[in-house]
Amino acid sequence: MDNALPPERLRASHADRERVFDVLRSAVEDGRLDISEFEERAERVYRARTLGELPAITRDLVPADRQPIQPYAGPVTAFFGDVRRSGRWVLRAEEHVVAVGGTADVDLREALMMRSRVRMNAFSLFGRVRIRVPEGIDVRMGGRAFLGRRTSGARPPEESDAPVLEIEGFSLFGSVSVHAPRRRSRRGRWSLPRWRGRRELD
Repeated sequence: MDNALPPERLRASHADRERVFDVLRSAVEDGRLDISEFEERAERVYRARTLGELPAITRDLVPADRQPIQPYAGPVTAFFGDVRRSGRWVLRAEEHVVAVGGTADVDLREALMMRSRVRMNAFSLFGRVRIRVPEGIDVRMGGRAFLGRRTSGARPPEESDAPVLEIEGFSLFGSVSVHAPRRRSRRGRWSLPRWRGRRELD
């Protein structure tokens, strides 16, 4: 039996709260919030202990797909159109991505991982599924393709205990592709994002 806490009960970090503050500051600057409203919402951000307490604070300020915190995300489905999921969303132990005649772009680089091993069922029918992963994750591409393709550009992680992303599913006249950050030169100055999980509440 899975005794995992639901995503909304995961503890909020300082970085999570700062994302919400950024939205509130922008709303003040362009006149959508006055100072008193900002102060009231800022107090709610400071008091928030879990991810589930944060979305309501900015719900009326930005569209759902641009919310700074998205703990309630469900399947990603693109039907004859393009759909993108990115930012700070919760990646559950099993996820589903479907693209039918469209493109589903799933960005995991800032996602919160609930388990060290995640199974993603990716299906494409005359469509494309693009999965963007951070550095340091073990991507295991599986599934089948008929007149389509399933490819991964992710490199094996250096750590033996790296989190695992298993990709299953089926492609029919479509594609599923995994894109990873370019490996940085040892002389380079840029640091690449690392995959990080999230501690749950006791």
